[in-house]
Amino acid sequence: MKHDFAVIGAGVSGMTCALILARYGYRVALVEKAGRTAPLLRGFSRGGVHFDTGFHYTGGLNEGGPLDILFRFLGLSDHVTSFPFDEEGFDVFRCVREGFEFRFPAGYESIRERLIDAFPEERPAVEAYLRAVRADYDSAPYLNPGAPSDAGGAFRKIFGPTLSETLDSLTGNELLKCVLSMHCLLYGVSPEEVPFYQHACIAGGYYLSARGIRGGGRSLASGFDARLEKLGVDVRCGNGVAGISVEPGGGLRGIRLEDGTELLCGGVVSTVHPRSMLEMLPAGAFRQADKRRIGELEDTVPAYMLFSVSDLPVPSLEGRNLFVFPDIDRIKDLGNGPLSHSPLYVTAAYETAGGAPRGFIGIIPSKEESPPFKREIVARMEGIVRMYCPELGGALGHTEGSTPSTLRHFGNSPSGGLYGVKHRVGQRNPGPMTRLKGLYLAGQAVTAPGVLGAALSGFVACGCILGHDRLMKELRGCR
Repeated sequence: MKHDFAVIGAGVSGMTCALILARYGYRVALVEKAGRTAPLLRGFSRGGVHFDTGFHYTGGLNEGGPLDILFRFLGLSDHVTSFPFDEEGFDVFRCVREGFEFRFPAGYESIRERLIDAFPEERPAVEAYLRAVRADYDSAPYLNPGAPSDAGGAFRKIFGPTLSETLDSLTGNELLKCVLSMHCLLYGVSPEEVPFYQHACIAGGYYLSARGIRGGGRSLASGFDARLEKLGVDVRCGNGVAGISVEPGGGLRGIRLEDGTELLCGGVVSTVHPRSMLEMLPAGAFRQADKRRIGELEDTVPAYMLFSVSDLPVPSLEGRNLFVFPDIDRIKDLGNGPLSHSPLYVTAAYETAGGAPRGFIGIIPSKEESPPFKREIVARMEGIVRMYCPELGGALGHTEGSTPSTLRHFGNSPSGGLYGVKHRVGQRNPGPMTRLKGLYLAGQAVTAPGVLGAALSGFVACGCILGHDRLMKELRGCR
């Protein structure tokens, strides 16, 4: 049977592409190397506690928010139940050296008021920053289906200004700049590198509404599975793609699986890391300049992770996250210091059956070389948690860890980058369309990390296939 499209990779972006194309009547094959769809999204369980490895919380899932609209379009709303994070402080900033904490409340106006209370002399800077974030967030077409098409958006993403340049133009208060930059930990790029536009499109969603999903990433993956089955997508797991086949004349022929099976199709959407995609192409399919540019793409910072099961509930993490900085300089040149000097992100892990948090996940971005024994790095991370988060010391029970090598193996990230390809000023990331007719790209490298960024990349790629105006009109009908 010949398919109209083959989608490579069954993460959020790949499943989104498959659902959109199937919804419009195309015969779609979704191919995943792992044994199940969404392997990172599903996480794992230990001691009755479930650890989400690919989803912790998201912005834009409030009623009428961009992710809510995308989920309605995909038919996922009946399969996903969201809940709000603590509206009085969904994200907690902690600077150890300064002895300072700040809690981000829900909503731009509430954030504005609390920031001004904490930094009364910085009112103009706070207000200008939030206006700029909201303006850029609202200008992105797929984040706001009512927004006009912005042809200059991609140009701004590449050439800046950076988040650091924007903040420097507004204030000289280093502590305030660190507070406003802390969400860099959610996309793994330093403020001196990330375009302000990219930061605004990510952080802006959390400012509007930070929400979790009941059952975490597993529930979302199950919802995708149900919709893929409903729409008749041919899902093939446990058999990776060995190559993308091209006709002698240069046209796309299909894909070749690792077991030798060839799937003929008129179009392919690749959602894997761009360098992995290059390895699937025959010689001559891309120009040398394009291959060199893709091969030189920088990835986001690597990270070490700690997974801890507690014998007792962990109420301090219910509906909120911790962003801990040893000092205000640790946000700069993210991940280049030793492990003990790097920022720490902490989020809750819930019992398998639901209820209050009974464990946590700690993530430390660091380029430090992995030690020969994983237990050594786990012990060091436990010490960091005890030092910077004393309220969690009693929650350190059974612990496990992961290293950048784990990310390379399970996340298919060639360099172990926490969020795959970096989005930085001056780096031209691949777009959804390629020079090989019929080959499209999706995934966080094209748009942004996170569930929202991955889903958006699927819509952007499918917009190139179906027509952006057609897709945007459908999305507006879901508001």
